Amino acid sequence: MNIRTLTQSVDARRAILAFSGWCDAGKLAEFTVDQLKLQISHELRAIWDLDGYWQTESTRPQITIRHGQIQQMEWPALHFFVSDDKQLQEPVVFGGGPEPTVSWRPFARELVELLKQWGCQEILLLGSLLDQVFHDEIVISAVVQDPESYNKVRELDCELIEYSGPGAIHSAIMAQAQEANIPCISFWAHLPFYLSGPHKMIAARLLRILASCMGIELATDDLLKSWYRKKQQIDQMVQQDQNLRESLESIRRHKVMKRSGLSSKVVRFEDFIKRRNESEQDEE
Repeated sequence: MNIRTLTQSVDARRAILAFSGWCDAGKLAEFTVDQLKLQISHELRAIWDLDGYWQTESTRPQITIRHGQIQQMEWPALHFFVSDDKQLQEPVVFGGGPEPTVSWRPFARELVELLKQWGCQEILLLGSLLDQVFHDEIVISAVVQDPESYNKVRELDCELIEYSGPGAIHSAIMAQAQEANIPCISFWAHLPFYLSGPHKMIAARLLRILASCMGIELATDDLLKSWYRKKQQIDQMVQQDQNLRESLESIRRHKVMKRSGLSSKVVRFEDFIKRRNESEQDEE
């Protein structure tokens, strides 16, 4: 584990982690953590060089060239900040960096062991994905593995969705956290597929969720004001784009059918005949 600690020790009960890449498709997780750091004093405490956990096919080092010469080269790494802001009841760790692309299980073991050494008793993971939702709709789902976390996300009005498909590094971390008996919640912001850039209304909601978990208050007025200005532009864009308007109307109809249960009532003809025959036999 190649971790450079910039102070003698790190002591924090809670960790908030956001990874860039596939698990932050809408770039909202990193944006939210940046907004969080703007409101809470913090300092860089540790850097984890991810050598051995990334491949050039998906992640590359960042370089800076001036006058034909390489001035700086940044290798993929996780940066850990610690906030002991006076408004916090106890220090919090903020972590961020690229999602590892190889060796997820050993990475998750090392990460959870590191957080355990730092005294973490709860891990909050942030991610975002593009979904068939509207730009004026707030959907934040959560994945949990223990009753206490389940009750918490229900109180926070997060959705508990069903999903089957490719996983993120969140899943590996949650599995390892469960083995270490550390509660872990994975929050996912669902963003409209037809927009680019951070969705500030949903970022404000995610900030309020994090604030609730930390027992503090965070300002979101500026984010919301900026969002409402952008919303007017989006509404105008939708009105001018017939194809987009028709796509959104199709999504709206699908959601109405899903709520009414119509979309799930698809019965194969063979199954219908079989059930009818069984019913007739029962009557005899």
